[in-house]
Amino acid sequence: MRFLDEGEPTAPVIVCIHGIPGSVDWFAGVAERMTTEFRVIRVDMQELGADGDFGAAARTAPLTALFADLELTDVTVVGHSFGAEIALELAATSSRVSRVVVVGQAPDYRAARIPTVAKWVVRPWAVRLAQRWTPAPVIRLGGRPGFAPRFRYDSAPGLAEALVRDFRATLPAGLAYAVGARADDFAAAPLDTRAEALAQPVLVVHGRHDHLYDSTETLVRFAAAGAQTHLVEHAGHSPQVEQPDEFVSVLSEFIARTR
Repeated sequence: MRFLDEGEPTAPVIVCIHGIPGSVDWFAGVAERMTTEFRVIRVDMQELGADGDFGAAARTAPLTALFADLELTDVTVVGHSFGAEIALELAATSSRVSRVVVVGQAPDYRAARIPTVAKWVVRPWAVRLAQRWTPAPVIRLGGRPGFAPRFRYDSAPGLAEALVRDFRATLPAGLAYAVGARADDFAAAPLDTRAEALAQPVLVVHGRHDHLYDSTETLVRFAAAGAQTHLVEHAGHSPQVEQPDEFVSVLSEFIARTR
């Protein structure tokens, strides 16, 4: 598994798991701000699921092995969007995880604003065509609804390039799963139910302007399950990118309270 390991090796460990499409770049601002006090490990999840299994258990196995190889303990796992259920699964299955942070992810698709037709349109062959032929400016324009209305790409160095690069590199079957079978998996085991079953503390961070999942319903449901919650007013689906200072402040306080 490819990963970036930054900061003091003996410092408290934070492991960041990106969404889909996504990459380690989506936690670059967080790492930049936190490596003076924490060891920040950003893992590359782009190849996981290449065998067609996108379930949390299958995608968690390589991370469990990585934690053991690096002899990590007292880990804070941060999962953004598609990575959120992996973070929760790690907490449920690994004694090395002490706390979980869910970012930009609803418990299930009841709070989702994904058009029903998407599961029929977003097929692997269609994604491959779009990846190959869609011009970079169109990809960046298509990514705009994922952020708050006044957010500027140039406020996050490298983000505009990462948007294009990550879309072209994403596994087509992964995007198809995200808008299709993932809804069924979440219906069977919603993330708030999984969070409630954990012994570890859970923090949920969501942006007010998230166009994928309703922020109010998301935070209410997770709070009812016992999770701590935080609403980022001026952010969309990726508050760690859009408001990194606020995100880092909330994350640092959560770790301090729960250590």
